[in-house]
Amino acid sequence: MPMYEYACEACDVEFEQLVRTAREEKSVKCPQCGGGRVRRKLSVFAPRSGAAPAAPAPRGCGRCGDPDGPCGL
Repeated sequence: MPMYEYACEACDVEFEQLVRTAREEKSVKCPQCGGGRVRRKLSVFAPRSGAAPAAPAPRGCGRCGDPDGPCGL
């Protein structure tokens, strides 16, 4: 389910709202003042906290695996 960030144009409160459909988005109201003049903010993607860490970059030669660097293969 998409969670969107909004800002109220009347009282400047920022809040999050779970919105399932475009129809629901039209009825989003500010939780502070109850105003309907809200704008959706640009959000950044946040990965799940349980995500596996990225694998370390390979070292050394990509052909033979020699840790001292590229070989002459």
